Amino acid sequence: MRKWNIDGAALLLRVGTGLIFIPHGYAKVFGDGGPAAFAADMPSFGIPIFLGYVAAYAEFFGGIALVAGLFTRVDAFLLACTMAVAVFRVQLPDAMHGVEPGASKFFAAMRGIEMPLALLIACMALVLIGGGRLSADALLRIDERAMSLLAKRKAATEVAAMSPLQS
Repeated sequence: MRKWNIDGAALLLRVGTGLIFIPHGYAKVFGDGGPAAFAADMPSFGIPIFLGYVAAYAEFFGGIALVAGLFTRVDAFLLACTMAVAVFRVQLPDAMHGVEPGASKFFAAMRGIEMPLALLIACMALVLIGGGRLSADALLRIDERAMSLLAKRKAATEVAAMSPLQS
């Protein structure tokens, strides 16, 4: 049985992370030029344009869903992927570009990636712990249903592997 402090922590992490993503996603989805303007910059980083659309919508709608705790693990996974790209493909190279000789490259890098790195870690934690009992996922029993489907699929696979091959 889960403890309430874990569920409370999941609630705080979900709501705080979601509230950070919502305005960033809103600016990408509803700002000047919409998601097309955001996606148009993706090729300069070696990223396909369609992933810019995915990132924009994931930040806005995924942020809202995180606050509600709806499909928490899926939302957090998509947002973690978005933040991994932001950290390692976009901001880290920029942070390392202007490092003065003799300066600490580690500190320069950390200053350049601190926010998306923190969000990446928060999203990864939510993928692992889920939304908790204080979420729409718990109300709709989404994690239970997903685990039940996985167990049934595993059992069917094991039965199929045990049966003799038919010719």
